[in-house]
Amino acid sequence: MGMGQNKKTRQPGVFSFVHSERGSALVLVMFIVLLLTILGTAVLSATIGGAQRSEIRENDVQSLHLAQKGLNEAAAYIQSELRGLQLEDIDPYSLGVILAKLDQNKSSLKVATELQSASRGEVDGIKYDESKDKKITKQSIQYTINITSKAVVNGVERTLRQQVIIDSYPDFLKYVFGSEQTLRLNGAPVLKGNVYAGERLLVTNTPWYTYLRHRYPEVTHDFPEITGNADGSAPGEVHVQGMDSIKYKENFQPKESILSEDQEDEMTSLPEEENSRNDVLNKILHVNSANVKIKEKNKFVRINVEESFFDKLAQGLSVSKDDLSQKALRSSMRTEYNKSIAAFNSWIIGRSEVSHIQGMPEAPEKVRPDADDAVLAQYEKDLEDYELKLQELENLNSTVIFNGNLVVDGLAYKRLFYPPGASNEYDPKSGSMPRWFIVAGNLEINNFKPDFLPVRANILVTGNVKIKGNVEFDSTMLVLGDTTVEDANIRGYRGTNQKAKELVLISKGKVLINRLHAFAVNEPSPEETMEAFFYTDSSGELYGVGSMFHLIGGFFAKGNLTVNAVKGNVTEPISDEGGGLNISQAAVPERFVIDYKPDIYENQQSSLPRVQSVNVNVGPMQLIN
Repeated sequence: MGMGQNKKTRQPGVFSFVHSERGSALVLVMFIVLLLTILGTAVLSATIGGAQRSEIRENDVQSLHLAQKGLNEAAAYIQSELRGLQLEDIDPYSLGVILAKLDQNKSSLKVATELQSASRGEVDGIKYDESKDKKITKQSIQYTINITSKAVVNGVERTLRQQVIIDSYPDFLKYVFGSEQTLRLNGAPVLKGNVYAGERLLVTNTPWYTYLRHRYPEVTHDFPEITGNADGSAPGEVHVQGMDSIKYKENFQPKESILSEDQEDEMTSLPEEENSRNDVLNKILHVNSANVKIKEKNKFVRINVEESFFDKLAQGLSVSKDDLSQKALRSSMRTEYNKSIAAFNSWIIGRSEVSHIQGMPEAPEKVRPDADDAVLAQYEKDLEDYELKLQELENLNSTVIFNGNLVVDGLAYKRLFYPPGASNEYDPKSGSMPRWFIVAGNLEINNFKPDFLPVRANILVTGNVKIKGNVEFDSTMLVLGDTTVEDANIRGYRGTNQKAKELVLISKGKVLINRLHAFAVNEPSPEETMEAFFYTDSSGELYGVGSMFHLIGGFFAKGNLTVNAVKGNVTEPISDEGGGLNISQAAVPERFVIDYKPDIYENQQSSLPRVQSVNVNVGPMQLIN
C-alpha cells in the first residue's frame, strides 16, 4: 500500500513542472524575430551605404579616367606638333622656343565623353619648364613639359599631372654598338653597354677573318658577351624589334663566307618557353629576357648625314640665327652638292663670309750659304712667311675654310687647334656658337712621333678622311666621303686639369678600321685604347681576330653591321705553306672590346647633329587632388 501511495503522490509533481514551460516557444520566436529584424536593418543600411559609396567611387573613377584622357590628348598633341617639324627646324638648343608655344593652344584640345553626369574635362596646362631648360644629362640634352588635366563628374573633381621629357639627340649615340638594319655578332666580342638591331640580330660563335686574301671561319668556345658599361649608365640591354628577330647558331659553318638571306633560314629562333629562352640568351649573349627590350624601328630617332652637314656648314658660315637666311644658305649648298662634289667645293671656296687658308703652303727652296745678301734676305722672309702659315692651324678662333686637301702630320702642321675660351659660353669649339673648320677636300691626320698630335676642333670634310698614328681629339667631325683609321692610337684630349674628351666621327661613306695592335698578346693599355664614337651611313664589318680592337665610345651603322672576334692569343703560321692563323683560345686577352662612354653628350653637345624627329618620353601620372 505504502509503495502505491507514494507513486500517486509523485505524479501530480511531474505534470506541474510541464505546465510551467507553457509560452516559452513564443518568447523564443519573438527573440529570433527581433534578432532577424536587427540583422535585416543592418544589412539594409549597409546595402544603402554601399550603394552610395559605389556611386561616389564610380564618380571618382570616372573623373580620374576623364582627367587621364586629357593627359593623353595633350601628350598626343605634343607628339603631333613635333612630328610635323622639318629637320632644319629642330635644334637641341632652340627647341625650347617651340615648346613654349604649346600652352597657347591648350583650349583647342577637346576632352570628349559620353557621360551625362560629366560637367567638364579639360587640359589645364602644357607648361614648358624653363627652369630645366637644356638640362644636360649623361644621355642627352632634355626638355621638360608639365601637363595638367582636370575633370568633374557629379561634383567630384580630380586633377592629374604628368611630365613629358623631350630628348633632342639622335638615338645612335645611346648605343655602344648597333645597326638600323641587320646586326651580326660572330664569335666572342665584348660589348659593354646597350646594343640595337633595327631589323634582325644574328648571333653565332663562328667569326670569319681574312688572311693573305683567303677567308677562314673559326669556331670559338665563347659567344658574344653583352654587359653594363664601366660607370653603370648603360646596363647592357639588347634593343630589338621582337624576340623573334633574334636568331642564333652554334658552330655555324655557312656555305659561303658572307651570310646570305637564305642561310639565315638555317639559324634557330629563341624558344617560346621562358626558362628555356633565358638559358639560350644567357649562353649566346650573356643576358636574360629582362635585358631584352622591344624598341620599334619607327620610334628610332635617326639622322640624315647630308642634312646635318649642311646645317653645320650654314651655322659656320653665318653668324645670324635668322631662320630665313639659314634656310636660304642650306638650299643653295644643297643645290651645288646635288650637282657634284667638285661644284660643292667650288661653292664653299667662293664664300666670302669667313676667312680662308689657301691650301698647303710650300716651303721655300733652300739657297746656298754663299748667296748674295738680297737672296738670303728674301729666303729668310719666305721662310718666316712659311712658318707663320704653318701656325695658322694652332690658334684658331673663328670659322675657317681650308681650300683643298689638308695633311696634318706633326712635321709641317703640328696641330689643328681651337684654344679653350675664357668660359664655356665663349669657347669657340664648345660654346653656344661653335666655330667650324671646313675642309673643301680630303683630310689626312697622321703622326708617328711618340707625342700625341692634338686636334681640338669641330670639323667638316667634303672628301675622305684618313687617321694614322698617335692623335688626341676633342672633336666632332662630319665627313661626306669615306673614313679610314689605320694603325692609329686615338685618345681623348685632356687639356689642363680636364677629363678626357673624345672623337665623334660621322661619315657618309664607309668607316674602315684596321690593323690595330696586330697579333698583340697583351690587352692595350689605357693610352692605347681608342676614345671615339664612329657612325657610318653605310654598312660596316669590324674584326678582333689578328688585331686587338679596344674602344671607349661606340660604333653604329645605318646599314648592316658585322663584328668577328675571338679571345686568346693569335699568331701567324710558322710555315710558308699558307693556311689560317694559329688561334689559342683563352679567356684573355679579349681582342674586341667596346665600352660605352656617355660623356659625349656633355663634351660634344653644341656640335652634335640635329635630328629628323625627337624622342618623347611620357612619365607616370601624379594625382594632385
